Amino acid sequence: MPLEMETPLPYQRDQRCPYDPSPALSRAQREEPVAKYRMADGRDIWVVTRYDDVREVLTDDRLSSALTPLTLMVPGVDDTGLEISPGSFVNMDPPHHTRLRRTIAGGFTARRMRELTPRLEQIAENCLDDLERKGHGTDFMTAFANPFPLLAICELLGLTDEQRAAYLAITERSPGLAATEEEALELIGAANQFMFDVVAEQRAHPGDGMIGILVRDHGDDLSDAEIAGMANMHLTAGFDTVAGTLGLGLLALLDHPDQFRLLRDDPAVLDTAVEELMRYLSVISATGGRTATEDIELRGVTIKKGEYVVPALAAANRDPDRFPDPDRLDLTRPQNQQVGFGHGVHRCPGAAMTLIEMKVGLTALLRRFPGIRLAVPREEIAFRGYNMVHSALAIPVAW
Repeated sequence: MPLEMETPLPYQRDQRCPYDPSPALSRAQREEPVAKYRMADGRDIWVVTRYDDVREVLTDDRLSSALTPLTLMVPGVDDTGLEISPGSFVNMDPPHHTRLRRTIAGGFTARRMRELTPRLEQIAENCLDDLERKGHGTDFMTAFANPFPLLAICELLGLTDEQRAAYLAITERSPGLAATEEEALELIGAANQFMFDVVAEQRAHPGDGMIGILVRDHGDDLSDAEIAGMANMHLTAGFDTVAGTLGLGLLALLDHPDQFRLLRDDPAVLDTAVEELMRYLSVISATGGRTATEDIELRGVTIKKGEYVVPALAAANRDPDRFPDPDRLDLTRPQNQQVGFGHGVHRCPGAAMTLIEMKVGLTALLRRFPGIRLAVPREEIAFRGYNMVHSALAIPVAW
């Protein structure tokens, strides 16, 4: 008999220890790693929590991303009101997924990342200038963790300063998963219209960013809707996740002073440190899930055709069978093949960009403010409730 729940288990976090999956999720990993749960609306989902099983789910072509019900994790939003964006290949299976994903490869080459790095370093310094001007008690999320990745992904896409400001105004209106159906549809419509306008401008005058590259190199094969959909997908995925990781990352470092000092004083640990923070924090608690296109067996459990499977990334990243002492933050942890970016053909295409943003952001922050600290008692820091991306709401800091 499925366990009934109001909030989808894979997205629950432990508010008392905000870096960890919920105790229920950790218990499921130990006792029933492939378990069925019943949503409040009567639908059943399978939740997979162990590292090897999550990787298997993410690479099994019998589990479809295209058949995923978009609103399963958005209570109150009607299925008929939301449509998959033509460019949102995260909700597609091959060959459609392959066709679209291939077109963005030029935006994430090693050369492109090297070219972007100096600009990202300048953006980070500008944001830190703003943080310093505002003075002690300033919210780190508002002054740095949010604007830095937003400006970085806008730089990648090739948006102007005015377009960046317009998109920021749209994101600031979002109530997240607390949105009503009307609010969700209004915000989706505003984001889509914004990006359609950008694509129309770039059709006439292609820039040097990803949108311009798509127009120049693939403009005859891609519709405006597909380009706009891919750009919006990267904006939403590339902004909120990095912001959440930067904010919680700073907080985790302050909660672990030995690790804070290690990263501040030894730049050689930067690469492993960023991967470890991605693993330890797992701000994307779970993927959107997959729908079985036929009966499949997983760890002795039969998942029937048409049933919905959610890989719990945060739980997988704390699997003791894969990560020794998984609840310990260790910035020198070797061979850290964390699944925060997913796995297989749907692995986040912007993973390289995210890692560079984290490295640039943390390096600049600890160099400018080596004595950064909380400006309020630790227990006053509040965190998002139920949301697709986990984060702190505000982190007032001093230095």
